[in-house]
Amino acid sequence: MTTGETVSTLKGNAPGRLVVFLIGHTTLDLVSVESGGAKAMRASPNYPGIIPKVGLLRTESRTVEGHAIQVTAKTYPPSVVIAECTMELVHVFGVDLLALKRRLVDECRALLGSYRCDVDFAEEYTVCCVSGYAGDPEDLVAAYPGAIVSLLKDEPIALDEEEIRNTLRFNIKYAKDDLAVVDWDGAFLFDPKGDFAENVELLQIANHELLRLRTLDAELDRRLAKAVSLLQGGARRSLFRSRHVRQVLRDVTELRATTILEAEAIERDIKLIGDWYSARLYDLIAKKLHIETWRSNINRALDTLEDIYTMAAENFSVSFNMTLEFILIFGWLLLLIGYFLLFVLEAKKA
Repeated sequence: MTTGETVSTLKGNAPGRLVVFLIGHTTLDLVSVESGGAKAMRASPNYPGIIPKVGLLRTESRTVEGHAIQVTAKTYPPSVVIAECTMELVHVFGVDLLALKRRLVDECRALLGSYRCDVDFAEEYTVCCVSGYAGDPEDLVAAYPGAIVSLLKDEPIALDEEEIRNTLRFNIKYAKDDLAVVDWDGAFLFDPKGDFAENVELLQIANHELLRLRTLDAELDRRLAKAVSLLQGGARRSLFRSRHVRQVLRDVTELRATTILEAEAIERDIKLIGDWYSARLYDLIAKKLHIETWRSNINRALDTLEDIYTMAAENFSVSFNMTLEFILIFGWLLLLIGYFLLFVLEAKKA
């Protein structure tokens, strides 16, 4: 089938929407925000232990380059903010998606900044939702592979055909006429009925998990750097203070326990759900975001940090025992000197 024949069988335009969201941490306390949840429409269960309660902060309508957009701020209390911009499109493949994406990213960054978030340490993701078509969504993919992969990779240059094929391989279907293509920077969702809420929510949850892991990794890097600096020079003595060492070891143990419990909770809930569409989609998203690799890196960093402070604790114990022995020897020496002086005085009297 040629490209022209493919487009003609799809009966004109492919309407849809472009969704861009950024997820970041705020210094504000949002724990008091009333929580709600996105209602799932697919015949598949929610993740009971994975999907956090999401609270609505505010929503408003704006106009960007002649396009009406919906700007929404949501939160995973108490400290995570989701800045989301949605733009309705008459024909998804009839506009410059990359240019529109960058404008929406700017809107999201400004919204995230208004909630005191570090916009340079945030997860950015783009979802293009295609609806209102007739026929097989694979025909649309075959008609516009370059445009689809260009948005997924945020790459304006023409990509090699092999790269395009490899990118489009990461897809999943639920019904005969829907399709989800997932990549690191974005996803294309096809559904003729426009049922996208649950999939977008799963993408946000996966990016929230990635942000959490990146934040923990940065914190561990900071602690490792501090440990190394304390091991050097004059700071050595402060490293071996008993109270400091014990507190750090407790913190490391708590971090390790939290990480293990959260990872096991996610895996357990996915196994409980089994082969449902949402579980398989979340698994695909997690693979593309390399979430398991991030967990492995964090576990290695925890091992390293624990080893450093365990050695510090052992060195402190040895140093403390040697100090006690030195004090004891010095005390005995003073006692012997005292006895010697007393003996000399007694000898002179005699």
